[in-house]
Amino acid sequence: MVMRHAKSSWSDASLNDHDRPLNKRGRRDAPRIAQALHDRGWIPNRIRVSSSKRTIETLELMETITPNSTIDIQPSLYHSNISTLLDAVAQIEEGKTTMILSHNPGSEILVHQLSNRLEVMPTAAAALFEKQQDDWTLVDVLRPKLLENQNS
Repeated sequence: MVMRHAKSSWSDASLNDHDRPLNKRGRRDAPRIAQALHDRGWIPNRIRVSSSKRTIETLELMETITPNSTIDIQPSLYHSNISTLLDAVAQIEEGKTTMILSHNPGSEILVHQLSNRLEVMPTAAAALFEKQQDDWTLVDVLRPKLLENQNS
C-alpha cells in the first residue's frame, strides 16, 4: 500500500512544515480510510511511515488496521525522492503486506513508477498493489471523497 498522509493544518504559521498537525478533515478521513482498508482485508504487517507530525497522526488514527503491525518511523520518507521510496519498496518481505505512509509528490510518483498509471493521490488516499513475480499491479485507489459518495 502507498498512502499519503491525511489533510494537515496550516493554521499555525509559526510551525515548520515537519511539525504541522492534521486538521479537522484529516482527523475525520484517516479513520475512514482505515475502515475501508479493513473492510477490504488490507491489513499491513509492516508500516513504514515518515517522521512528520501529520503522518504519525494519520497512522495513530488508523488503529483499526494497525494493532499487530510493525511500525518503522523513517525520517528519510519525509519529502523523499523516488530513489528512497523505491528502496522502501525493495525492502518489502515476500508474502507480507506493507504500507508506505508519506507525502506528495512522492506518493503519486511512486504509484506511477509501480503501475505506469497517473493517479491523483489527494490527502488520505491509499493505493493498493499486489505483486506477481517482479511486477506490481494496481488493484485500487481509495480516496476519502469517493468513500463519502459510496456511503451516501
